[in-house]
Amino acid sequence: MKSAVGKFLGAALVCSVFVVGPQGAAMANAANRIDAKAAKADVVSDEGVYQLYKNRSWRWGNHGAAYFAVQKRQFTAWSTKGGKSYGEGLWFMPGHGKLCFRATWHGSWGAKTSLSCFEHRQAGKVIYQRESPSGTWYEFRNRHGKSDLRNGDYASRKVRRFKAKL
Repeated sequence: MKSAVGKFLGAALVCSVFVVGPQGAAMANAANRIDAKAAKADVVSDEGVYQLYKNRSWRWGNHGAAYFAVQKRQFTAWSTKGGKSYGEGLWFMPGHGKLCFRATWHGSWGAKTSLSCFEHRQAGKVIYQRESPSGTWYEFRNRHGKSDLRNGDYASRKVRRFKAKL
């Protein structure tokens, strides 16, 4: 019985390496290339970061969005990862290409204040971003200007709904 389980686990491991291995290696190589490009890129100026985010929403796929209002530098966001939650606070730029937001997040679990920061580097039209201090760099805006930022407020309406329900 023990050897049959061992054979099954061994076969499963070989299959997972065969299926996941090459994809994982390709993803690691792509991440390394992006890391190298970001390392050579220029740090985005405070004015550049401001222009990138002012009165725009950062859409987090289908599971959330954050709005960076110019008025009083208000930050408003919602998320459905780990249950419905919303956050309200301030956004600011401490320098060196960083954007940070301090928000109090509310959910069925209560409330918690957090600080999140992101670094930005630019090479031509491409902007690289990573969570600070040690996240993985990725293409935040590609050479065609496409990114997850949208003009306008894609967060406040959903935040009002979440507030009413929580």
